[in-house]
Amino acid sequence: MANRTGGYGYENTSNYVGTTLQFCNIGNIHAVRDAYQKMCALCLAPAVQDIQWPSLVEDTKWLSSIRFILAASWETAFWIHVHRLPVLLHCSHGWDRTSQVAVIAQLLLDPYYRTCKGFACLVEKDFMAFGHPFHTRCAHGEGRSQDATTAAPIPNHDEGQVSPIFIQFLDAVFQVVNQYPEAFEFNAKYLVYISDHVYSCRFGNFLCDSERERERVAGLRQRTHSLWDHLDETAEAEGLLNKTFDAADSQGALLMPLPTLLRNVTMWVDRHARYGPGVIRPWNDSVIQ
Repeated sequence: MANRTGGYGYENTSNYVGTTLQFCNIGNIHAVRDAYQKMCALCLAPAVQDIQWPSLVEDTKWLSSIRFILAASWETAFWIHVHRLPVLLHCSHGWDRTSQVAVIAQLLLDPYYRTCKGFACLVEKDFMAFGHPFHTRCAHGEGRSQDATTAAPIPNHDEGQVSPIFIQFLDAVFQVVNQYPEAFEFNAKYLVYISDHVYSCRFGNFLCDSERERERVAGLRQRTHSLWDHLDETAEAEGLLNKTFDAADSQGALLMPLPTLLRNVTMWVDRHARYGPGVIRPWNDSVIQ
């Protein structure tokens, strides 16, 4: 009732004849943040035995959160493609879970969005234009200053609103790419590359909290480079493309059996565990170029 009073909540189906209301059980930003922190701590833990690893990963609830997103996206695509029915999606504000489910459903439905240009278009449309608050969720540029008298850290940001929603979305996309790589023009490394630059602040795409802030206040489109333009120029050389991709063979909807999709969800090791204990990687000059 409190949510409805504030303009949120969910619809009364008695006002919409012939409709069905379905809750997807996708966790809020606080549950996502908690699961992500537990998973990151697990990846950095030095004394975890291999035999314990699968159960400990599941205990973080991170993979469960990915499954809920994939299930909701699959259901959305299924009702649209098979039953030719319209589907209305929304969470409380419409810029977190709504964007996640809408984008992945479109990935499953339309092969264009499984190309590099199509994926960029989709992210720009359903995350940037729909107002996903990247600055708030990622805490860009928000360090912790110190109290001059006590030296206690002072947060410069509402930490309760920080949550890796976009990383969670990329992880869900990775699950589909990992299981059906032939359907995508880009590979899993492409998604890792994007995830790095969500936090690098090197490109203007993921800065600020809305399109209005990017255009009218900061003028970022004119003052910064676009990640998508950069990827157009470097993706092939960086090994971010699927060399076996054939657009002619990747037409139509990608609606795999839902149990198959969910049962094969796995940790995105190349992103989450690449800096774990004992990992030694060769120096790469391209990192600082």
